[in-house]
Amino acid sequence: MRGKARAVARLYILDTLNHIFRAFHALPTTLTAPDGRPTNAIYGVLGIMRSLWRTQHVEHFVAVFESLEPTFRSALDPEYKAHRPPTAPELKAQIPLIMELFGLLGIPTLSVEGFEADDVMATLAARSRAAGHGATLVSNDKDLAQVLAEGGEVDLLRLSGTGKNAKVERVGPDEVCGVFGVPPELIPSWLALRGDPVDNILGVPGIGQKTAVKLLTEGGDLPTLLDHPELCGKFAPALRENRERLLRDLEIATVRLDVPLPFEGMPMEGFRPGPVAPEAADYLRGLGMKTLLKGLEETLFPDPTLLDLWGD
Repeated sequence: MRGKARAVARLYILDTLNHIFRAFHALPTTLTAPDGRPTNAIYGVLGIMRSLWRTQHVEHFVAVFESLEPTFRSALDPEYKAHRPPTAPELKAQIPLIMELFGLLGIPTLSVEGFEADDVMATLAARSRAAGHGATLVSNDKDLAQVLAEGGEVDLLRLSGTGKNAKVERVGPDEVCGVFGVPPELIPSWLALRGDPVDNILGVPGIGQKTAVKLLTEGGDLPTLLDHPELCGKFAPALRENRERLLRDLEIATVRLDVPLPFEGMPMEGFRPGPVAPEAADYLRGLGMKTLLKGLEETLFPDPTLLDLWGD
């Protein structure tokens, strides 16, 4: 893999926790380390990344993690995400192991206090676009489709299934409407109007997917509908009554493009995986990650990176 380079650099931005959850629920909890620690989420997220490397020819990559501090959305609405059940202990125990393993494997990671992963990912994509690079948001989160509104070499990579049944769906700006029913610029309005149970956004009673799409495509974005509620017919009273909440929910549903990142511009070389640390072999052995450990032990590259181990 060494020596290959693309004419246009593309940054793959992983919604890490999104895929850790996917891996945990897709793979059996019987996957454990020699000492009994659960490893199904670790195994699964590494498998997702290896598949990306192999199928998408990834060269620039960053794994984005959630902030450990409360975000501005919690200040806007104390009930934001409050209904979510507690994280399973078996999953919670694997997250710090994944973060430590990523560091040992030379995988670039990023989180920014006070901002969700979505906001960090969106800002990275916006900076990549401004610098003339490509960006691919690797996430199944529908909120991120709005980032494609500005065009450029930015797209969304949605994954489903695992192993041999895994499927990859690449969604560009022109495909967003076919997937969600509205174009990228209307995604925040669509989420606020129809509601989003995942984030505890209530929406308007009686307005579901089809009605939200119809109102937005015929009448305009949510601020326009709130200024002209008569465009919503029988739902006009509900829009008038819930105006302030809907505007708040629109702000909650809108990802930020101005997160203060810890670097200037878009230093793409900083997003190339670095050398695997010498301690990684013992760490992988302790977790029972035999396939990756074997590849590391058999590689002929000096100071190997994951580009060497997973490249074609």
